[in-house]
Amino acid sequence: MYRVVALLLSLTLAAAPYAVATQAAADTLPERVVAQAYDAFNRADAAAFFSFFAPTWYHSVMEDTVAGPSRGDRQDSSRDLTQHWANGGTKPTLRVVRRLVLGPYVVDEQLREPGGTLHLDIFEVRKGKIVHEWESGPSGKTR
Repeated sequence: MYRVVALLLSLTLAAAPYAVATQAAADTLPERVVAQAYDAFNRADAAAFFSFFAPTWYHSVMEDTVAGPSRGDRQDSSRDLTQHWANGGTKPTLRVVRRLVLGPYVVDEQLREPGGTLHLDIFEVRKGKIVHEWESGPSGKTR
């Protein structure tokens, strides 16, 4: 009996690093990274929101095909968003209407409140961080 208990205990302890590695890998899945970023945004926590972005990432507006992508810096962006919210700027909430995940790309149709505007956002996630974001303006439709 002692040997069976010892064997089961040793198997459990041997599997612990695998479980931790699996959880860590799950937290770097593109859809999990984006979902966690949305949760932080909806809590109005700019620092937590931008922690899901690479230290420098690229941002593109889909309607303007002439302009190249701009580089974003998460510290500056976090400070700007926090200041915007502190000055009475709207604190929209994001709700995913539809999602498509293609490898490192997450394509979301979002409903933004207040106002109920639909918005298209595409993220490229590499090694657990958002490295590029393509974003459309409001489509003018409401739900």
